[in-house]
Order: sequence, then structure tokens, then C-alpha cells
Amino acid sequence: MSSYRQSVPTRSPREDDSAGLPRLPPGRHGLSRDFVVRNQRDRLAAGAIAAVAERGYHDASVTEICAGAGVSRRTFYSYFSSKEECYLQTFDFVGDHLRQVMTEAGAGEEDWPEKVRARLAAMLEVFAANPDLVRFTLVAPLRAGAEIVGRYRLGLERLLEVLAEDRPADGSERRPSPAIEQALLGGMMATITRRVENGEGELEDLLPDLVELFLTPYVGRETAARAAARSG
Repeated sequence: MSSYRQSVPTRSPREDDSAGLPRLPPGRHGLSRDFVVRNQRDRLAAGAIAAVAERGYHDASVTEICAGAGVSRRTFYSYFSSKEECYLQTFDFVGDHLRQVMTEAGAGEEDWPEKVRARLAAMLEVFAANPDLVRFTLVAPLRAGAEIVGRYRLGLERLLEVLAEDRPADGSERRPSPAIEQALLGGMMATITRRVENGEGELEDLLPDLVELFLTPYVGRETAARAAARSG
């Protein structure tokens, strides 16, 4: 899976490799248990993302996840008790990676609006590299059960924390109400989802609009517009 780091053998993947992750050799391959576990779990995460992105959460089956991962159902159930557990762990894995990438992207900027711009640019880059992540993390949860919807909302809150990190505490930026913050982030995710679902243009082209949309309630339209202009 191209959008997060993996520990896999170094070789060119075969055409039948699932999600670009190489299969383990059959028989007694001499690989460590930790390596085998990481490889299989990465493959199952990639299989889950592909199956859910294509069919939605409810219609994606464990059999399809295993087929995409190139592992048996027995292997699947050695790691997960259910499809829901597999989905939730993969969702958290993707979220952790996304927040790490965003945090690192903003580390080189001094001004908070520039940090926000860099973080949003990194988020769009991750989603653009694998649009299935948009369908898996932003579309599927809203059509799944209550626990998954709750995890989705928690994921949005954690993204908001990353974007708001390092916001000046001297009063130079106002803090909108929690309801407005949630609406902002929800609107941004909906914009990304529509772009992917409709296939209209590149995700990275959304950066100026997202920067201005997010920053305006904090720093005012003029400052937000300046930051957005530097994103074009």
C-alpha cells in the first residue's frame, strides 16, 4: 500500500501480488516471526482498504479481504476476531500515519497559518497517493455501525488537534466554538470526498480553498486569504 510505510522484502512485486505487497515464500522460509506478523498484518490492512473502498463496509467480506491480502481466513482470524475489529485497527493505523505526516510537514514552518497550510498539503498528498483511503476513512464510516461512526468522529477530533497545534495563545487568534470547528472539519472532509467520488481534478488543487476555509474563523478572512494565496 503506497500511502503508508511498510516492512516488506526488497524485490519487485509480481503481477499477482496483492496491493503491491510481496507474498511470503511458501514453506520454511527462515524469516523471523516478527517479520511474518508485520508482513501479514500489512497485507490484511491493504486488503481491508481495497475491499471496503470498492464495496463499502457492509458488503465487503472477510473472504474478499483475505483474497486481496493473499492470506487464508485462518490467518485472518489469528489476528482479528471480526471484520469490524480489522476495520477499526486499520482505520486507527491510517489515522496515526496521517497525523504523523501532517505533524512532520508543519515542523519546518514558523507561523501558525503556514503550519496549517503545510499540514493540509501533506494530508491531501497522502489521500492523492491512494484515493481508496478517502473511501475507507471518510466515506465508509458514515454508512457503518455506531462504533465505527464514533471512531470516525474521534479521528476528526484528532486531526483537528494536529491542525490547531501551535496556535498562538496570546489572543492574536480567536478560537471558534467547538460546533464551528467540527463543522469546518466536516465540510473539508466532505469537499475531499466529493472530489474523489466525482473524479474532477486533482486533490492537491483543493489546498487553497481548504486553507482559507479552515483559517478564516481563527485569523480573519484577510490573513486566511494570504495564506491560501501562497498555497496556489
